[in-house]
Amino acid sequence: MRKYQQLVLLLISCLSVSILLMYKTENNRLKYVLKYVNFFGRNDAAVLRRLENGTKEDGAQVLWRPLPVWQVIGDSFHAYSAFWMRNELVAGGEAHVLVVGKKGAVVDFRCSLDLLGGRSVQGKFRFQRDSIESLVDDKSSNFTSYHFFCQVSRDFGQPGSVSFTDITTTRSPVRLRLRNLKPASKKSDDNVVAVAHRLPATVCVDLVGFNMTSKFARSENALLQFFLFHQAMGIEHFLVYNHDELPEEVLHLLERTNIHLYGLPFNFPFQQTNGTRSRIHQLLLTDCLLRNVNHAGFTLLLRPNELFFPNSKFSGDQAKGSLQQQLRHFSSEITRFELATMSVCFDEKKKLLPDNVQYDPERRSEFKTLLNRLELPPAQLLASTSDVELSLSTGFVHRYVDCDHVGSDGLHDWRNAVREDFMEHINVLRNEVELLI
Repeated sequence: MRKYQQLVLLLISCLSVSILLMYKTENNRLKYVLKYVNFFGRNDAAVLRRLENGTKEDGAQVLWRPLPVWQVIGDSFHAYSAFWMRNELVAGGEAHVLVVGKKGAVVDFRCSLDLLGGRSVQGKFRFQRDSIESLVDDKSSNFTSYHFFCQVSRDFGQPGSVSFTDITTTRSPVRLRLRNLKPASKKSDDNVVAVAHRLPATVCVDLVGFNMTSKFARSENALLQFFLFHQAMGIEHFLVYNHDELPEEVLHLLERTNIHLYGLPFNFPFQQTNGTRSRIHQLLLTDCLLRNVNHAGFTLLLRPNELFFPNSKFSGDQAKGSLQQQLRHFSSEITRFELATMSVCFDEKKKLLPDNVQYDPERRSEFKTLLNRLELPPAQLLASTSDVELSLSTGFVHRYVDCDHVGSDGLHDWRNAVREDFMEHINVLRNEVELLI
């Protein structure tokens, strides 16, 4: 009897050791897969839903197609992206192309539209200089920004591409694929606004003008938080210009979330200087706006060290009303909302970005930060020049910068300017992101 008891004890011991080894192996694998995600003890369902579920589907949200890239369309000109806009009230439409050319070069082109059935239709070429050219006097710049148009006055069907021929050279036509911008619905204005507010919000990320040598850029944790915080606010779609600048580890970690990244190259053909920043910024903004038409209700162009804090999530916040709902009381003619921007001193020792509390009121951003509403037709959207300043109680932007005098009397605590309920909302976002890093 005693031998049987010893045998049973031996079997139980072997089984226990086997289970312990299996548990240890599985636990190590789980820790590796979830290196930056802490599941244990979590009861936040909202955070769990933001993790990758293996069924990520972009569907109509493929915002990068056709892929923009600088193409030579003549000895002195390069085109980046092309968009087809059919007229709403009359027949025909036009291709709208973003172009840069050597300063002083003669603009003389022919154009045609290539239909999906293989037929080519001659169009009427016209161009205009970008409006920012009249605002910026950069003596060192060697390029000019243009908008090229190829117009037709009849309906031939949807074109797949537009071709340009530089008359000043003997080169063959250069073909550019078109992104189709559908005209606005002919339903009532109220229905159009309602549909626009059901569309997701997007963020366009400017890595072209971003200083990759700054302390912020060298912190993979800070770069990761840029995406996680905006996702916590209800934004899951990001168009990243110069996508290859993002560190591989950041991209690897973002693949495990429901964040959708659209990588867009920006192989700019001219030398970039301090004086050209505003013009390149404007070019990125124009491409961002046109690319998001029909696919987003709102969009912003931000650099990775700029964090947008609205007073509620973009959608789904039934308690207070989402930010989209709050902005509905503005006329649909108002498409641009200016956000106050604070230059917050960045300390890489702080685990989370909102923990950096000191800002320098003397440091100004070189560009306005605009929340863009995409309800109007593209032509009216680009022609809009007026914007409305949003109050601090609605939303603001933190721009994280390197400061040499942290703790000095010239700095202020940004929390002193924020209402208590708004601060509670920021703390909720902070706690959500803390669970993911």
